Amino acid sequence: MPFTNQEKIAIMSVLIEMANADNVVAYEEMITINLICRRLEIDHNSFVVGHGLKYDHAIEVLKNMNDDKKRELAKLMVELIDSDNIVDEYEIALLNHACSKIGIDKLF
Repeated sequence: MPFTNQEKIAIMSVLIEMANADNVVAYEEMITINLICRRLEIDHNSFVVGHGLKYDHAIEVLKNMNDDKKRELAKLMVELIDSDNIVDEYEIALLNHACSKIGIDKLF
């Protein structure tokens, strides 16, 4: 179930938004994003494009993924939230918003 390049860019946009949700990007969050990039084979250029992609546009791209990819995205978002051992209300709010808009909430 490999992600397309467009999906990878959108995933990066959402994960970066999530890391910034509490206005503090912890070192552990940066490490987790780096590890996710390696696992998903996201190159530097795709990361940079994802960083610049607007969150709302990323959500629109991710809505069209199949259910397996949506489940995997949910795991990635939770992995990022858990990475610094601090669960912030803004991160949870963004997680809930993304899951609702993408349709992940209907899968669980």
